[in-house]
Amino acid sequence: MTQGAILSHILAFAVPLFLGNVFQQLYNTADCFVVGHFLGWEALAAIGSTSQLILAVIVFFNGFATGMQVVISQCFGAKDMLRLKRAIHTTVFSSVFICILMTLLGLLLSPVLLRLIKLPKNVFDSASSYLEIYFCGISFLILYNIGSGILRALGDSRRPLYFLVFSSLVNIAFDFLFVAVFKWGVRGVAFATVISELVSIIPVFYALFCTGNFYTVSLRDMRIDFPLLFEMLRIGLPGAISASLTAFSNTFMQKYVNAFGAACIAGWAVFARFDQLVIMPMMSISFATTTFVSQNFGANQWKRIQSGVRLSLGVMLLLVALISAFLFVFSKELSAFFVDDAESLRYSSRFIRCTAPFYVLCALCMLFSQILRGLGDSFVPTVITFSGFVLLRQAFLFISTRLTRNFLVVALAYPIVWIFTTVAMLIYYRLQFTMNGMSKRKIL
Repeated sequence: MTQGAILSHILAFAVPLFLGNVFQQLYNTADCFVVGHFLGWEALAAIGSTSQLILAVIVFFNGFATGMQVVISQCFGAKDMLRLKRAIHTTVFSSVFICILMTLLGLLLSPVLLRLIKLPKNVFDSASSYLEIYFCGISFLILYNIGSGILRALGDSRRPLYFLVFSSLVNIAFDFLFVAVFKWGVRGVAFATVISELVSIIPVFYALFCTGNFYTVSLRDMRIDFPLLFEMLRIGLPGAISASLTAFSNTFMQKYVNAFGAACIAGWAVFARFDQLVIMPMMSISFATTTFVSQNFGANQWKRIQSGVRLSLGVMLLLVALISAFLFVFSKELSAFFVDDAESLRYSSRFIRCTAPFYVLCALCMLFSQILRGLGDSFVPTVITFSGFVLLRQAFLFISTRLTRNFLVVALAYPIVWIFTTVAMLIYYRLQFTMNGMSKRKIL
């Protein structure tokens, strides 16, 4: 990414990553479709109520993966192959300990958290059963994301896409087999997810261990380079903690949704699927920009970084605006694809319409925070997102739900937070690169 046409580099990286996110989203979408049509809205509410808790775990190790990706990309951009190999081996070896930690935390804390968010009794057992099976197999998901993250850091976003497409199709097939044919209920959905995640790590680790490339992983060289690990943690851990606490905060946001009954929970679960659909292109372009900025930072090419940021911003705003408009206009028709209960449909449609006009703000916040992380600055962006997504959102929900019983205040918690965090992020960005006298770093 340090030479050649900038936009084609970013798009060549972002499009496979976006398609990969789409197919990864098929895990949840297929789960919701099968559950909603074969098991009913109570089972759908059980699956939906676990989504933020699962996300809290996933984004934590994704934060570490971001730090790893930045370090590997900078080594690759600087053509420091010895340091690059040490960074890759450190990443793979340390991921084993992350797998053990996340499995234990998930199994120990999930029953406690389900009680804390006051999940209705008619969906508690199904949600608990789903989480138990899911966290038993979460190591497969972690290893896939870490392995594919290494490939993406080196500019290869296509092979992770192919691997993910295959595993997504496996997931869909087993969803129908276990639920519609074997009648295993919510447990069948969890088993299908775990099996498909196991399938996904096989080709990723074959690419890392057996292809004979310059980055090939060797068991003989498997050790942790602690200075490199600390650098990865310095960049990735603040974002990991912030994102995890944000999702954890959203788990308690589920508590406010639960107060309006199972139909509202089901409507919120459907809305969450479309919410994640909009987030995917934001993530794809942001992570492509992170890799682009990191590699060119390693090569000390500031003018190229400036052009890449501006092009990424234009593509991001156009794409998110189009998707948001589509969701706003067709909110009811899209919701009906997942649920046919009139009350759940009403909740989902209103949640979508209340949120869709503000996604552009979320896109801006995400892009500029990832640009800063690509340059090695992760602490302040983490503080900003944590202050907005956790502290401000919880304060707003606590106060507003005591002033009114209207369910729309729950959906409004998203746009209000996005306004605050986006303004704060842009102010910090300008201060960092305009007022500090670093003319070569005046990126936008």
